Amino acid sequence: MIIIVVFTEVVVKNLFYGQSIIEAFKTIRIGLPLFSSLILIAQGIRADIRIVWNTLLVAISASVIISVLSLVFDLPIYYNLESGADILKERSGRLGNSNFQFGLIGMYLLIQDNNNWYSRGKLVKITAILSVFALILSFNRTLLALLFLETIYLLWNKINLKKFLKISFYGILVLLIFFGAYFNNDTMRRQMDSRIFSVLTGEVTIAENTIEGNREVIYTAVQDKLASGYYVIGLPFKIPIFTWAPRYSFEEERDMRVTDTSVLTLLLRYGIIPLVLTMLILRLLYSFSNDLFFKTILILYLIASLNIDVILRMNSILFIAIIFMITKAKIHEQNSIHSKDRY
Repeated sequence: MIIIVVFTEVVVKNLFYGQSIIEAFKTIRIGLPLFSSLILIAQGIRADIRIVWNTLLVAISASVIISVLSLVFDLPIYYNLESGADILKERSGRLGNSNFQFGLIGMYLLIQDNNNWYSRGKLVKITAILSVFALILSFNRTLLALLFLETIYLLWNKINLKKFLKISFYGILVLLIFFGAYFNNDTMRRQMDSRIFSVLTGEVTIAENTIEGNREVIYTAVQDKLASGYYVIGLPFKIPIFTWAPRYSFEEERDMRVTDTSVLTLLLRYGIIPLVLTMLILRLLYSFSNDLFFKTILILYLIASLNIDVILRMNSILFIAIIFMITKAKIHEQNSIHSKDRY
């Protein structure tokens, strides 16, 4: 797939669109999270997988803590933002964190009763709680809906008293976080009213809340590009998929070369063949794994990819790769990592 993408961007688009090498590199760079994650799966992790897993957990926990601290302290972690600005107001009441998609994984690790090496220890629980916290305060409606469905699924999957008590505890914790933010911050309250309660109360429909006046401009532009035949080998870099009006006060009007949907970005940036190959690769990963943890998370992410870009550009594609490998890894008595599948 990578060979096809590189050949298309460097050779084919140069012949058809006159695309330069620099523009080809910029287009390829968009998919680096996906490409690098697949290479990681192909070559395997040649280090102690436990250290890799713990390092990832520490990094995610630290990132959430830093994001929360940025609400109080002026930390230089946001691009093009004036010093001393109110982060919540600038981001319309949403917590900014690039690892919030890990919340789906975190909820599984919190609820599912298993004794695997990667689900034991305080670090796992702390990271899981922090990631769910980050997901909730990101107010991403797609992942919040999937988080709710995941919780219901895990609740009814081999329910027992221990699992019920565990879910009740974490459910109360989630509600405390949610309503604590709602009643103690006006900016977050407006965000929740606009994105969640307006739909629950019937004030607006889901379509009005998520598409009209929001993503309608994306879908209209995508339809035009598809009608023009750009799905065959993808757009040249100089042609944006759509133009987006500013969402925050520190932003300007932008020509967007990606969308919020993995399928559409893959199709319009790289063409139909890389899109099909990506789906086949993910299908193969699903068939290679016999672990419910990996299969559940992969399905949730694939559903999410229909509305947000969790497969191509977000950290979630790395999470998929890591979870695939930790669930395939075999730990032997000599404290070394081996697997019949080389993962």
